[in-house]
Amino acid sequence: MSIKESFARPAVLLNPLGGDPTDADSHIGGPMLWPIDEPWPWCDGVTHDDLDATAGAVGVRMPFVGAVQLYQRDFPELPFPPGADLLQVFLCTLHHDLDDCFGPDVRLVWRDSTTVVELIEEEPEPSVQEEIYVPTVNVLEPIRYTEYAHSFDRPADLRDADWPETSAGSKIGGWTCWWQSGPITFTCPECGSEQRQMLSLATSEPSGENVEWAFGRDGNLNILTCVKDVLHPVHLHID
Repeated sequence: MSIKESFARPAVLLNPLGGDPTDADSHIGGPMLWPIDEPWPWCDGVTHDDLDATAGAVGVRMPFVGAVQLYQRDFPELPFPPGADLLQVFLCTLHHDLDDCFGPDVRLVWRDSTTVVELIEEEPEPSVQEEIYVPTVNVLEPIRYTEYAHSFDRPADLRDADWPETSAGSKIGGWTCWWQSGPITFTCPECGSEQRQMLSLATSEPSGENVEWAFGRDGNLNILTCVKDVLHPVHLHID
């Protein structure tokens, strides 16, 4: 294996495009496959930051908003736990003051889509939102490629090597596209294993077809999961 190959990882650009997805599709911002007999995820409001539209919402419960839905048939690269074939990503679309992350809060739901028989009639909507965290509705046309480490993630003698740039688009896997911070090592609080970027949601897409949400200073919301068990607590990092 060459030195360059040792810093290569598989990645999938989500490549969002405006469309009209259903709950049976992988998408950003579309309807979620949610069973009628399961409570919708709600934020307890404890970490809401008293800023802008969030003012007065500290400690106030708000429903999470369905942000991303990814089926295993479309994205087998995701680390689906046994018995799951669907990843659902929810955002609390208010400012949160979290460790290492000032932005929306995130909830992940891994489910077996075949067990969902009757759907929720209407998805709850928060009474107030920060519009910068609300996605437009998009279908996905994934692009699979090999991504090479950001210069910050390489040894000093390789930082000036002529490698393709790390993508800042919404993607599965790959490398973190450090901008204002990094490189940072994250550790699972439950087992001590490495946490690695599983999914990155981007302010700007390489195609120019942006989702119209914004994280930090035009950065990425990176969702990191434990490499040993994806069900362990996640870590959020905006850069």
